[in-house]
Amino acid sequence: MTVQFSQGFSNQCPLVSLKGYSLYYIWQGHPSEEGEKHSYQLKSKPDPEKVEVMSACWDGYTGSYQLSAEGRLILTQFYYFLPDGLGESDALLEELQGDFYLEFRTHFEGDQLYVPFTDGKVIDDQEQWIEIKRTPLDSKASKNNFFAWIKRVIPRRLFI
Repeated sequence: MTVQFSQGFSNQCPLVSLKGYSLYYIWQGHPSEEGEKHSYQLKSKPDPEKVEVMSACWDGYTGSYQLSAEGRLILTQFYYFLPDGLGESDALLEELQGDFYLEFRTHFEGDQLYVPFTDGKVIDDQEQWIEIKRTPLDSKASKNNFFAWIKRVIPRRLFI
C-alpha cells in the first residue's frame, strides 16, 4: 500500500501533548470494535472540481484541523493536490460535534494513538487514550519464515 498523507493538525490545547504524532483519521465508534468504526462525516464538503485522486492521497484532498485551547476540534481548510504538485486550499470553519476518536500515528505504518472526544471536546485523561504499538517488519526474518513454510508445504524432492 502506498504511504498516505497525514492530515494537517495544530494543537493549541495546553492539556494535550501529541509530540511525534501526525493526524491520519477521524473515526466514530470505538477503535477496537470491528464494524463499529466508521469515518466521521463532515458537514463541509470538498470542491469536486479541485479533487485530484492520487496514490498517496486516495481522497484527493486533506483536511487541516486545529485543536483549540478549550479542547475543541475545528476543521480550518481543505488542501487539494494538483498535477504539478502545487496545492490549493479552501478556508473553512467547522467545529466537529459529538463523540469521535482522532487516530494519530508516528508515521503511516507506525504506532497508533487514538484520542477520544466526548460531546466535541477532547478527553485529556491519557488513561482513556488507546495506544497500539506496531512492530516493524523484519524483512530477513520474514523471508526465513516464508521459506521455512514453503519447504513444509512443497515436497522435499523439489529442493534437492
